[in-house]
This record gives sequence, C-alpha cells and structure tokens, in this order.
Amino acid sequence: MTREEAIRRLEHLVREITELKTGLEVDSAAEIETGTRAFLEKCRGWEDTRTPEKIVADIYEARVVSDRGAAAFDKLT
Repeated sequence: MTREEAIRRLEHLVREITELKTGLEVDSAAEIETGTRAFLEKCRGWEDTRTPEKIVADIYEARVVSDRGAAAFDKLT
C-alpha cells in the first residue's frame, strides 16, 4: 500500500466516523426530546386546588421523626 492510498483510506474512515457520530448525536437528541415531551405531557394532567403554602404545610405535617440508625452514631463517641 502506498502512502497516498493509506491517506485516502484514512480520510474515508474519518468521513465515516464523522457521519456515524453525527447520526448518533441526532438520534440521542431526538430520544431526549421525545422523553422530555412524554414527561411533560404526564405532568400537565396533574392539578391541585391547594395553594403553594398549603402544599408546603402538608409536606411538613407529613414528616415524621425517626431515631432509626441513631444507635450507630452512639458508637462513635
């Protein structure tokens, strides 16, 4: 194989790799966009009549105090 032939083959490989990379990037962007669109469509169906303040209050009211795992810290002292 001559030097020119090797260069020609390498240039061809570079073109092929570039085309494959571009194709993968386009497919990936399309998949992300499709997934994002599906997620947003599901979110749009949720409605809540509570005010943001009431939602936050409900979240705080639902919290519970737990000492589970606290004994592990006692061993450190």
